[in-house]
Amino acid sequence: MPKLASSATQAKLITYGQVKKDCPPRSGSSHPMCRGIRDPRACSTTRTALSCPGCGTKRRAASQARAPSRRAKRRRTLHDPAACHGSSIPIWGAKRARSVLLPAQPPRLEPDPVPLGHCRDRTDLGAGPAGLIAERLLADDVADYISFRAVCRPWRLCCPTDPRAHGVLDRRFHPRHWIMLRETCRAPTPYWRRFMNVSTGRCRDVRIPLLRGHDAFPTTEGLLVLVDRATFVVRLLNPFTRHAAELPPATTLLTLRDLDLRIPVIKLLRVTGAGLAGESTIAVHFRSIETVAVVKPGDAHWTVVDRGTWIRPAMSFAGRFYCATSNAVMVVETSADHPPRLALAAELASPLSRMMMDTVHLVDIEGKLMLVDQRFVSNNSRQFVNGHGSRTYTVYRVDLDARKIVPVRGLGGHAVFIGLKLAVAVSPSVFPSISADAIYLGFDSLFTGRLNNSPIHLIDVTSEPREFNYRSYGPLGVDYHLSKFVEGHRS
Repeated sequence: MPKLASSATQAKLITYGQVKKDCPPRSGSSHPMCRGIRDPRACSTTRTALSCPGCGTKRRAASQARAPSRRAKRRRTLHDPAACHGSSIPIWGAKRARSVLLPAQPPRLEPDPVPLGHCRDRTDLGAGPAGLIAERLLADDVADYISFRAVCRPWRLCCPTDPRAHGVLDRRFHPRHWIMLRETCRAPTPYWRRFMNVSTGRCRDVRIPLLRGHDAFPTTEGLLVLVDRATFVVRLLNPFTRHAAELPPATTLLTLRDLDLRIPVIKLLRVTGAGLAGESTIAVHFRSIETVAVVKPGDAHWTVVDRGTWIRPAMSFAGRFYCATSNAVMVVETSADHPPRLALAAELASPLSRMMMDTVHLVDIEGKLMLVDQRFVSNNSRQFVNGHGSRTYTVYRVDLDARKIVPVRGLGGHAVFIGLKLAVAVSPSVFPSISADAIYLGFDSLFTGRLNNSPIHLIDVTSEPREFNYRSYGPLGVDYHLSKFVEGHRS
């Protein structure tokens, strides 16, 4: 097979083959144009039709510029897709230019009016919409209302009222449904406490410097009753607005009989129940001295309501203070005509036995005052052995109008955590890990030990084991923190 000529030789043949026969020979042509055309060094990919001034024949002249190198052609092809389709002369045997597959161009989108990572300016929301939002937040949750005010000054001016302009007893600013957990959140500064909303499951960390040197007890309204361990002054604190009302020292309630017990004063004045007893009256129960007393901010001394009555649970419900004795549910009556006193709210089905350690527990479930009756029995079909004997549980609804208790089945789909001092109801729809219509016991020594704390299911009358591994470093469930909450607070 005959060998093919090289690309350069082929280019020469093609170039010379374009010269017509009537053109003067190479040696006889003296015009520079003709010499440039026949000169192989003048070969280029770009040619134009010119007329030879010597013979008048139209020739295809080449550019005098130097031909680009292969690397330059490749670079130009990559940057200019139209360069690969230029008017270059095809040369037989020469390498073909590589085709470049360009990526598909995405559709052009309109630019976002707000760049990513930037916040929209809502300061010009307007007094009307901002004021309406603030009113709804205040009616629902004071924590969201305070956060709304802290966004910017225009929003703060649109809020209907300032919490700092009102006292701690203003019910509009009470953190309803918020409880202070026993755990301390990890923060660089001390006296941070974690609060949880039992109706939504949200948590919020709040710094409360006033907790230093105080024993704290939570109320149903979300307020904190603080007792100074040095001066025994009682203070009422709103943890979200940080408003505090200073009350008289609790040492004025001690008697000579109490001092003869040789018990530290801080233990004698430990609060086991507190709440509102009226528009501007605060009621506090001191279990160690068996005293229920009321006071108003600005009073010089406490007013004793009852002394010497065996009272277990005490709580505030619908702006009134309720407590349970061995025979009935009592309420603190306050009026301008009569001194504060305990009045009958409803009678119990049967008296409680202090020897058998029977207890009752008041709890608010969806705006209804409920009572959980716990009795110790010897033989009963509904008994639960938890290390301290057999227990039976009965749930009642307190009918305040008829002054009696009505037995009900279950807890309306809720779960109740009970302790010697506190009780709280939560919904399994908010906390799915908690069983419905179940009673969870707190970590009080009278009830049960920490490693034997079984929730009682009221519908099928069963109990399930619930053990906590305290040696593990993993997070504990919400049932542990709620059982720890109803155990009581000290500091």
